[in-house]
Amino acid sequence: MANATAIVEMLRIIDNRAKFMGIKLTMIKNLLEKYKDNKELLKEVLKETEGTKLHDLILEACPYLRDLDKEIKAEEARIKISAEEEKPLKLEDYGFVGKVSLLAYIREYMRKYYLRANTKKVFYQIGKDYAILLNINNYDEMKKFIDTEFGEMEIEKPEPLTIIVRDNKECKNCTSPEPVCYVTAGFIAGCLENIVNRKYIVDVVEKKCLAVGDPYCLFVANRTVIL
Repeated sequence: MANATAIVEMLRIIDNRAKFMGIKLTMIKNLLEKYKDNKELLKEVLKETEGTKLHDLILEACPYLRDLDKEIKAEEARIKISAEEEKPLKLEDYGFVGKVSLLAYIREYMRKYYLRANTKKVFYQIGKDYAILLNINNYDEMKKFIDTEFGEMEIEKPEPLTIIVRDNKECKNCTSPEPVCYVTAGFIAGCLENIVNRKYIVDVVEKKCLAVGDPYCLFVANRTVIL
């Protein structure tokens, strides 16, 4: 019996070997059609390929899977919100160990006195809206701005797009139980949506952060096709 990992490997082989897009899409469609009635298996395939070019090819070859992809995203969002609501907010866990940027100070001030558990959502959206306002629509402009305003940026790998920001001003000399570079993450998301001309909704998650003791801040971008 096929499992998701084996199917994904077959899909990767098709992607690598089929030279013409029409043939590639047909082969992907024919493969996945075999498992059309196995919703859970197809969910696992979509989850394993999320944020990659292969994921986009799957949705292009099999448009009926777009509803399933939306369902996965909705489930993940509900789980994420539920986890954040259940996790107690301990303000004493967020602090400074030296001079910090004005942005970091404002973030923790707003967390303590106004936003509480909504801090991440609000500051992420601020960063995203600012990038869209500036209309930064290519990687060179994005890197130049991040290098100047946040920290030294580099791309670790293209799929899923993983970005490192070193010595990030947003979290330098901060302490936290979780990554706190909300504005940086939102800003990257806004830039990437500009770059792809709003063909995708981009969600950026910070996986590593100076504030929790990591050597640098690391961000992973995932795309959702806008239907």
